[in-house]
Amino acid sequence: MEVYLTEEERLEALKRWWKTNASSVVIGVALGVAVIVGWGAWQRAREEKTLQAGALYQQLLDAVANKHNDAALQLSDRIEKQFPDSAYATYGKLFMARIKVETDDLAGAKALLQQLIAGSKDDKILQVARLRLAEVQLALGETAEALKLAEDPALKRSPEFDALYEELKGDIYQALNRPEEARTAYLKARREGQLSPLLELKLTDLGTTDTP
Repeated sequence: MEVYLTEEERLEALKRWWKTNASSVVIGVALGVAVIVGWGAWQRAREEKTLQAGALYQQLLDAVANKHNDAALQLSDRIEKQFPDSAYATYGKLFMARIKVETDDLAGAKALLQQLIAGSKDDKILQVARLRLAEVQLALGETAEALKLAEDPALKRSPEFDALYEELKGDIYQALNRPEEARTAYLKARREGQLSPLLELKLTDLGTTDTP
């Protein structure tokens, strides 16, 4: 490494270095600025998209709350097309499936839920979608498929869903004319915290009158 003893020598060295490296320095600085500006622009665009998706989702919630099913379906479809990778699109599909069930389009609800299960990586969304799909399959008379889905050993279930799945299994066993297994499932649902008048009515119909 060169050692410069005077200010003049250091200044001359700096001038030589600058003359040799000026272009690369300017390019490097320009690239750095471009990256910073580009990152900021990307962040702003992302935030803007999130706000737009959120606004549409709020409109969807309002439409669902007011039973404006056609508007809700259109909004959900719009969110899916414009923001396909967002959480809003996922939740929108759940609402679409719910509306299709309410309007007796069980086949449409089934297709939507199957799409959601195939495309989602969110564990809780998957658990809700599978639960809803099994309910739809039961309503369609596809009891064997519904039971297979509800009992799937590969399904990682959160404790908060245990009671709901057990009650569903009870309903499926009832449809399959397996009352003892239905009773066992209903009682397990009760133990897991599913305390509802409807569940108690199901148990009463099976001749189970003991209180939790």
